[in-house]
Amino acid sequence: MRVHDWDKRDEEMITLVLQGDPHVGAKTFDEESFQEDVARASDKGYFWLNMGDALETATRDSVGAGVYEQSEIVDKQLEHYLELVRPLTDKGLFVGSHMGNHEFRLYKSAGFDLSKQISRSTGTKHFGDGVVHYIRVGGQNYVVYTTHGSSGARMPHTKIKVAIDLEKMVEAEIYAMAHLHTLSHHVRQYYAFDKRNRQLVRAERHFIITGSYLTHWGSYAHQKGMEPSKIGSARIRLYGDKKKIQVMA
Repeated sequence: MRVHDWDKRDEEMITLVLQGDPHVGAKTFDEESFQEDVARASDKGYFWLNMGDALETATRDSVGAGVYEQSEIVDKQLEHYLELVRPLTDKGLFVGSHMGNHEFRLYKSAGFDLSKQISRSTGTKHFGDGVVHYIRVGGQNYVVYTTHGSSGARMPHTKIKVAIDLEKMVEAEIYAMAHLHTLSHHVRQYYAFDKRNRQLVRAERHFIITGSYLTHWGSYAHQKGMEPSKIGSARIRLYGDKKKIQVMA
């Protein structure tokens, strides 16, 4: 597992958008909402992390009829996505990309990693399946673990449990995963032992599912009788003058 080292000590505060599952090329892709979020991030200087499934990438081997229903072929999907995020890449706000299960379809069938191609085209990091971000903001340090993730969970409490279970693998303050097409956030309060002062201190861990940009009617979720989900991405705000994490999800 790799560590992505961020040095933002000259910043008083940063905001990171965890962009989950837009599925560019899907017939239910909400392009208007995606463009609005890109414009907001570009205007306000928010950093942007692609959590995977940026593209629909339906192939003949995909489950269902997605290969016939997607709005454009995979090559055009890639061009479309790169054009949509250009305002971010032009300002150096696009951080990098995870591989999603939809990009993995093409890697599995043809050995071509679309998420790596997004990273090459944007000149940014490729984070593969998961990465630990060590972020220094002002005088504070933060540890964030991000991954596209994998799960068949369908209920709200079982979905967030998948994110919570990530703490069994790696120690972090924030755990974020995509894939489950919902916006969800849970905070766990606990007592940590301060070795320097030899005392217990209150601490917290944040668990996030990062949303999607798929509308409900006519979608896979609609066909399966699943509940509609809020459109959009999660945002994390990290402060430099004090240890403070804000999550908007």
